[in-house]
Amino acid sequence: MREEVIKVTRDIIRYSGYVVTYIHLGKVDEAANELWKCRELVRGLQEVIKDHPDIKYSGLVYNALSEFAEASILYSIVTSSNIPSHEDLGIHYVPYIQGLADVIGELKRLALNAVAKEELDKAFHYLELMDTICDALKALDYPEALIPGVKRKVDVGRKVTEDLRSLLIDIENRLKLRKALESHRGLVEK
Repeated sequence: MREEVIKVTRDIIRYSGYVVTYIHLGKVDEAANELWKCRELVRGLQEVIKDHPDIKYSGLVYNALSEFAEASILYSIVTSSNIPSHEDLGIHYVPYIQGLADVIGELKRLALNAVAKEELDKAFHYLELMDTICDALKALDYPEALIPGVKRKVDVGRKVTEDLRSLLIDIENRLKLRKALESHRGLVEK
């Protein structure tokens, strides 16, 4: 059974990665297909491990389910501006929280893609979501044994968020300066 769990968790991680990649490529339909496959694998995994707490609560399973949570949350944000709960995803709260923390980095990528398309409002929207997630996770002041890896992920997420904030403010100021200079140049040329 352990070998089967190892294989399924690898597949969950792989399909979750496909979902995230397709989202960043703007291929939402392909992401939906991969997410559906991933959900089916998660359901099958949950069925196999339900009577085996030694495996159910292991890092092996948590890692795969946190990747699934990350992919599912990101997909939901992009398609419906909604963040599903761990109950919605049908997974334990620990891998859900781990995946939610990892979404922060993916939101930064979405924000940078928005900046490249000169969609600064969209980039600031993603920054706001990052802030919201960081603040919610920061409030979970529990020991490492209860929510493993989350404190470190929140610290990294906060740093990523602050770096993005600095970048977006700098870009916004540069755009304002450019507009002012263009406006001034237009007045000078008349």
